[in-house]
Amino acid sequence: MRGPCQILKESWLEDQILPLKMGSDSCQYLADLKADLESAQSYAQCHPEKAHNAYVERYNRRSCDKSFQVGESVLILAPDSTISKVFSRWQGPAQVVEVLSPYSYLVELDGKQYRLHANKLRKFHYRVEAVLVPWPCENLQANTCAVIYERDSEFGEVSVIEPKVKGNLPSN
Repeated sequence: MRGPCQILKESWLEDQILPLKMGSDSCQYLADLKADLESAQSYAQCHPEKAHNAYVERYNRRSCDKSFQVGESVLILAPDSTISKVFSRWQGPAQVVEVLSPYSYLVELDGKQYRLHANKLRKFHYRVEAVLVPWPCENLQANTCAVIYERDSEFGEVSVIEPKVKGNLPSN
């Protein structure tokens, strides 16, 4: 396949004679060719940067910065070896033992320690199925909720209040 540079080279080496009516002389042709190539070069340099910025913006649209503290409960995204190497499952809860860097953590699960990136971790949220309050209580109002474990002894005697359902709930 022959391009403009190849045709110009052939005309200089007199391998091929150019038609007399080219519309411009060879100096003007070269000046126009140089301007066209510079225009193509500037487009080729700026287009990938614009495309890259668009990709970065789209990728980061829903991303958020993850950070964990020592002692925090987390879930670990680990490959599931029983099904396939492609599939992964969240395992845990595990506990953060040490913060190695802003995105690297030492995590302990089942007595073993793993060095993991923040992308492989997720905060573990405990489910609260009952709220324990001291008994007797009058005019109970709660703005926050805390979890009391059975091993905690400094709270004294704590009773469980069953929630009262107001109105009829829709059945599934």
